[in-house]
Amino acid sequence: MVSIISVSESTLKALKELGLTEYEVQAYVTLVDGGQMAASDISSKSGVPFSRVYDVLGRLEEKGFIQIQRGRPTLYIPKAPTEVVRLVRLAWEEKLTAASKTVVEELQPRYERETPAISRDVWLLHGRPNILAKALEMLEGAREEILLSLPSLDVKSFADDGELEDLTAIIESVFRHKVAKVYVLTSSIPDSLTDMLPHSVEIRLRPAFGAGLVVDRRDVLIMLAGDDARGDFLGVFSSAPVFAAMASSYFDSLWKESTPL
Repeated sequence: MVSIISVSESTLKALKELGLTEYEVQAYVTLVDGGQMAASDISSKSGVPFSRVYDVLGRLEEKGFIQIQRGRPTLYIPKAPTEVVRLVRLAWEEKLTAASKTVVEELQPRYERETPAISRDVWLLHGRPNILAKALEMLEGAREEILLSLPSLDVKSFADDGELEDLTAIIESVFRHKVAKVYVLTSSIPDSLTDMLPHSVEIRLRPAFGAGLVVDRRDVLIMLAGDDARGDFLGVFSSAPVFAAMASSYFDSLWKESTPL
């Protein structure tokens, strides 16, 4: 039987990326269009063969796309797309968190044991996505203290969408992670953000022309904007103790000369 449902190619592709097969897409869209139905109606309206429809509907329930109301007849009820997407995202995040934890716990000690320290003392990072990823990784691993320098904490002052997204991601990560103390040097901060500061975050004001991050006085990331015409971004990351000591000492000297918020 040929399906008689009609959805755009982009929606069909998106639903498959969310984990549905073609038959599951047909059944779910049919329910979204028609509301609760019996299995026989779903089969006839979606084009899913009746011999397959119960298996298809069972998998849709397992994946959280529909609910089943037992009775005579049994009715199948679609969940709202907004709820479905939220549930899928949460499931993926849980799987990703669990997988990441397993990989890091077993492989990171091997990496640190077997990789010569000199090879990872200083890294150059090219491109904004790589620099942002390293900054967020450092913040994720922070345990005691964060030292952060940014030109501004006012996201509205960033005209480039990518820079705005980067700044927002860094600010959210800094505020979300609970470490004993967070010190932020910046030239400006909006009043709306001031009211949201956690108790662990202390901000001081001074002219700032670059961005830098020091985590636990151990790992350092210096973020540099390149040629505006080319849109280059360069990051320098170091886990070398001497580099971390120099960066921390420099931050401390700027901190003493800055104005408390």
